[in-house]
Amino acid sequence: MPDPVRPAVREEVARPAALVSLATFSSRIGGLVRESLFAALFGIHPAADAFVVAFRIPNLFRDLFAEGALSSAFVPTYARVRAERGPEAGFLLARTVLGTLLAVTCTLALLGILFARPIVDAIAFGATEDRRAMAVPLTRIMFPFLPTVAAAAVWMGVLNSHGRYLVPAFAPVAFNLASILGGVALLLLGWDVESAIVGWAVFVLLGGLAQALCQAPATRSVGLRGAPRVDLAFRDPGLRTIVRRMAPVAVALAGTQVMIVVSTGVATGHEGWVSALNYGFRLIHLPIGLVGVALGTVSLAAASRRAAAGDATGLDDVIRRGLRLNAFLSIPAAVGLAVLAEPVVRLVYERGKFDLAATALAVDAVRWYAIGIVFYAGVKVAAAAFHARGDTRRPMNASLVGIAANLGIAVAGTAWWGFSALPLATAVGSAVNYGLLRAFDRRRGRVTGPGVAFLGKVIAATTALAAAAYAGDRWLLHREGPLGHGLALLAGTAIVIGASSAAFFTLSHVLRIEEASVVARLWARLRGGQSPTAR
Repeated sequence: MPDPVRPAVREEVARPAALVSLATFSSRIGGLVRESLFAALFGIHPAADAFVVAFRIPNLFRDLFAEGALSSAFVPTYARVRAERGPEAGFLLARTVLGTLLAVTCTLALLGILFARPIVDAIAFGATEDRRAMAVPLTRIMFPFLPTVAAAAVWMGVLNSHGRYLVPAFAPVAFNLASILGGVALLLLGWDVESAIVGWAVFVLLGGLAQALCQAPATRSVGLRGAPRVDLAFRDPGLRTIVRRMAPVAVALAGTQVMIVVSTGVATGHEGWVSALNYGFRLIHLPIGLVGVALGTVSLAAASRRAAAGDATGLDDVIRRGLRLNAFLSIPAAVGLAVLAEPVVRLVYERGKFDLAATALAVDAVRWYAIGIVFYAGVKVAAAAFHARGDTRRPMNASLVGIAANLGIAVAGTAWWGFSALPLATAVGSAVNYGLLRAFDRRRGRVTGPGVAFLGKVIAATTALAAAAYAGDRWLLHREGPLGHGLALLAGTAIVIGASSAAFFTLSHVLRIEEASVVARLWARLRGGQSPTAR
């Protein structure tokens, strides 16, 4: 007898995830253009290292709020309040969370400005005095980024709970656009590196404001109106629940970002390492966004609705399908990016002040980071199963163990392997985090994993992709030395990626991997101008 839940779950996960992926793709491409401009302006100059250090704490808060702790704590609580007490009670909770969070983050921003120097000293513990001094004013400029991203995150949570995924997924495009326009202006003005890096920090702050404000009209359209309410005494029971869940959820979902902060601190003792790690992870961020963020966002919202309705079977099916889609898309993305790391880095970054030495470091970072793509993305889906049920302890414990593994490899490994130990440490830490989440879930006796047979088929199809990518790289992109720059490199890389992807999907169809047909149908709908979801 067919499972009556499966069609609904497929509708609730795969189709919205495709729409979020499309929007996230636009955002991530904008992010690569932004990083390409940054690389052309600054390369691996000490000013670039200083900027990365200065942006680490604001960016950590952005990732926690936009893609992690706030959403994972807010969305299930908001869904439950709406289901039990009605829409108006839900909107009141959203206004209370928004007002209280703005009050807290404005205070944190002020403290960050006042104590910028000790914050920089803590993050850049290996840097010289000159480099730390360069990062302090940049830190003060960018700390007001926190309230803007907090507002954006609350509005995103409301919209996702109502099945409105498109606007919040596109909101980061506004952030990237502000940075891109600012970067172009800095290139045209020809400012020196020290002045230009300050200008870049200002444009980042303006981008955060644009990312928040562009979601405001959509929140009004779903019924959220009225001024934010500040409840610093935490009298609202829904707010107390969110705050109580948020701390462990923050630890649970901040694993990768905390690992990046640890790697940054270790890397500050070597010139160029910090910015090279940042350039490498930005490329990894593309598949993480397309797969992990999209699936994590949709899986959390769908699983929370199932949990609120008491549908345990449906919740398990949501997670199972999310993990299958993650494996189907992340494994080939990781292998393809590792094989084609050099042409991709050269295509995106190698111009202006980004020279051959910078390329070599960034390529090394990409290849080691790529090992963890399936785990970076998988954590977001696997953790959604626990957060939807209100279990914050197990994901927090898994994240802490992953962070400990990362710290050990990052600190000890650099003495043996040098630069490569830092991206490897992040990948291993994420793998430990993901593995523990899956182990905790299996103890419940529920089958939510992708399955060994399924993984075997995906790996077989990925082998075809790897062979095609390697052959294309050797015969087309490196036939007589590295292919040049510009259109020739773009066209050659696009041909190799297209041929590799075709090999993967062809073998996937031959092996009858269900997700290949789902992706093909969604792609056909998107090309035909049909929305993959009515919402």
